[in-house]
Amino acid sequence: MDLQKRKDLNLRLGNLILAIFLATVPTAITYGTLSIHGLNICRNLSSKVTNQNKTKELCDEAAWDTTKSYIFLIGFFITLPTWMWFYLSMKKKERNSK
Repeated sequence: MDLQKRKDLNLRLGNLILAIFLATVPTAITYGTLSIHGLNICRNLSSKVTNQNKTKELCDEAAWDTTKSYIFLIGFFITLPTWMWFYLSMKKKERNSK
């Protein structure tokens, strides 16, 4: 039974590493999309405010800071389902091979 637990742990860790690696592209795309969205909001806001330069600078900085604060959360919610899908698929394949 100890060998089975070790094998299951190795399967989980291996699939987690694979999921993290494969989730980097969707995480980067989501991060970029949110950054562009925030900057577009700032551009639209600055066109409606009288002191445009200062408002746009502050808004751009706030948009980048907000997006940066969500990078780990974005990565987590993209990686978790990927990892579970890999893990469950490999477990099913392992059960079917027995």
